Amino acid sequence: MIPPEITRDLQNGMGLEECLIKHNTNLKTLMTNPYTFTKELNDETKYIEKSGRKWYVKRRVNGKTKYYGYYRCLEDAQRVRDRIIELDWKQSKVDSVCKELGIERIPSKNEGRYYES
Repeated sequence: MIPPEITRDLQNGMGLEECLIKHNTNLKTLMTNPYTFTKELNDETKYIEKSGRKWYVKRRVNGKTKYYGYYRCLEDAQRVRDRIIELDWKQSKVDSVCKELGIERIPSKNEGRYYES
């Protein structure tokens, strides 16, 4: 995967050579380094939706939707989402992540979906 800042420059019309010089890299390095990112470009609400006055984190995997909790504000949902991504989307870690970050997860009617391992 090409780093987002390089992709953004290329999409904005910067020439390839100019872009490689600006980011102090070359094609060989660019294509062989395993770049990993936790978020898409400019997508603060990826995997986050709003329901009434609450925000919730969800992700579809193999046709099934997995939920990761309801939160009072977008910022709380983003912080939980980012940490859960770092933990490889382990649904069983939602409560411990919330405790670690000091964020309150709002109980839902489907409380059985969340558990600690």
